[in-house]
Amino acid sequence: MDILGAQRTNSGGSNSNSNNVNDGEGVNASAIAKRRELAQLASFFLKQHSAYDMIPVSFRLIVLDTKLLVTKALSTLVQNGVESAPMYDSALSCYAGMLTTTDLVNLVQYYYSNFSYNEAIDDLGQVQLENYKEMLLRLKSRQTNTLCANPLDTLYEVSRRLLATDYSTLALVDEDSETGSDVIVSVLSIYRILNFMAANIDDKKKLKQHTLYDLHIGTYGDLITAKMDTPVIDIIRMFVDENISVVPILDDAGVVLNVFAESDIILLAREGLLDELNIPVSEAIALRPDDYPGVHTCTQADTLYSVLDTIRKTHVQRLIVVDDDIKPVGVVALSDVLRALIV
Repeated sequence: MDILGAQRTNSGGSNSNSNNVNDGEGVNASAIAKRRELAQLASFFLKQHSAYDMIPVSFRLIVLDTKLLVTKALSTLVQNGVESAPMYDSALSCYAGMLTTTDLVNLVQYYYSNFSYNEAIDDLGQVQLENYKEMLLRLKSRQTNTLCANPLDTLYEVSRRLLATDYSTLALVDEDSETGSDVIVSVLSIYRILNFMAANIDDKKKLKQHTLYDLHIGTYGDLITAKMDTPVIDIIRMFVDENISVVPILDDAGVVLNVFAESDIILLAREGLLDELNIPVSEAIALRPDDYPGVHTCTQADTLYSVLDTIRKTHVQRLIVVDDDIKPVGVVALSDVLRALIV
């Protein structure tokens, strides 16, 4: 397992580089048997725990009222450095979906292509979150993430619900026994589920026996990539047009130097640079904090255990699969890992 940090001077979103396709003609019988064995082990574990088990004793939860203006809501995401937050309709006393970094990316791409920055701020400054779903549809974007689960649902049920969509996060919503109103309890992500599994699953021996190649985990093919001098706005267009959330950054020899992800847009917004998106991606990457975890790479020979161990130790949202020359050949998204562990 490698971490690239040479350019260090992350994510609720879409699949990491879903334009790619699995390598080979299909999963052979041996791989299917290995996946089934692991899936039975992991699924049994997930069925023994509820989403409630994942709720910390003490935590901060940001909830956005749907009466908030879109500009105020997005500013809240930026100021708090979070990639998603649940929305609540106080008039109807119900959960109203998630506001995510992907929504911000779609808005940035649309307004940057069609209007000036000031026009965009003026427009968004008149729209409330309750009208946001219609705005997303008008921008030909995907609909608002309204996925949710009950805190007493098993992690297995939650995992299947997440994998049935391209979302990485959902809200845990309970019901007030007296009023019948929705109560947003917490949010739960694929990352937290895998982190919990990596730390608590007992039979780690089986995880060490199988490689990414054995289990056909990840997406492979012609990756969408960029270089250090690629303008940020061009990468944002890649996010929107290809429905991906990360783009590997390569040197002239095709070696992985870094990545640019949707979460990096939060840093640009915090620095007030959303009106300067023609800057090269190298300048945007330089804005990352000193404790940025770097770019995580792996090879198809790495075991599932090593991948889960990386997830447990670092807040990683995906791994770039490289060959012996550190050239990218694929991407392993967290959803790929979870999907391999579900019956």
